[in-house]
Amino acid sequence: MKNKLLLTTAIASGMMISTAAFSDVKISGDIEQIYRSISYSLAAQDKNGGAGLGAETNIAITYTGQLTNGLKVAAGSVLEDGTADTEFLTISGEMISVTFGQDAGNNLSSTVVPHVSDQDGTLFGTTATNNGGTAVSFLNQYGGVAHNTRHVSLDAKAAGGTFTARYSPSTDTNRTSDSGIDTTGKSATEILYAGSLGVAGLNVQVGQQIDYAKNSNVAGSDDAKLTKIGASYNFGQITVGADQQSYDDGSSSNSDTKSTRFAAVFAVNDQIKIGARYTKTDIDGTTADEKLKTIEIGYNLGGLGIELSYGQGENLGGSSTATDIDVVQLRTRQAF
Repeated sequence: MKNKLLLTTAIASGMMISTAAFSDVKISGDIEQIYRSISYSLAAQDKNGGAGLGAETNIAITYTGQLTNGLKVAAGSVLEDGTADTEFLTISGEMISVTFGQDAGNNLSSTVVPHVSDQDGTLFGTTATNNGGTAVSFLNQYGGVAHNTRHVSLDAKAAGGTFTARYSPSTDTNRTSDSGIDTTGKSATEILYAGSLGVAGLNVQVGQQIDYAKNSNVAGSDDAKLTKIGASYNFGQITVGADQQSYDDGSSSNSDTKSTRFAAVFAVNDQIKIGARYTKTDIDGTTADEKLKTIEIGYNLGGLGIELSYGQGENLGGSSTATDIDVVQLRTRQAF
């Protein structure tokens, strides 16, 4: 599941059951509907594009309780369109917790930069199939390799936040019901901090992820590394933030990217938020910086959130002669 900032204030709990093994069982979820339209320049003609509709349903089941030794236990799963996407089992004390899971917990694919709706990687698309054949090199949602695959995490509360160390023994195959070995798989680690550093209104994220190459001694097969640092600050109705990430995919050439992002969100009132975002990516070996500009507005109707985003992308892939793109997206989210 992609990391998204919910416009709605919370996903309401729809059910609570007391059991002998767990104190609480809660069921919650949301339904997302999306309309997206794109227009992009092509060498053969001035404009081309298309539009599409999408939908996503998420149902979360979580369990919380206490073990006989006094430690707390939490477990759960999120079904995304009927398939288990997030799974976790967490055993915790006052300051330390251990989690066995997938797509769960503190991670670098999230961001402290304020936004109303989808991040750039979702809105513009990071692969050639997302938006009519255009591709965007800004990988703001990279960082999920260790997090999205089956992993074990150690979390420690300190300095007004959480320090996380995560290890995924195999990033290639998600095993559904066994611990079988995939000999072609690679491992990944992730270390990060997220929190306020004890300063009211401050939100900080810093960390590094390494996706280990199977044969690191072979030319062109180095470890892939992502380093990210970001911060935001809330001034009452206004939140501003910035982050920078450097990514090397491990290939022998044109593999380094450095993305810098600035954003601000203004809460007009309890229902309306307006946001603006600018992202510039320097891609090694290319002729121009890729630039993404986004404005967005969200309206909270309680259990229903409505978000409208408009984005412009220039010099996609780092080429001054590359395709430019305009994106319009309307998204609704209904919580239950």
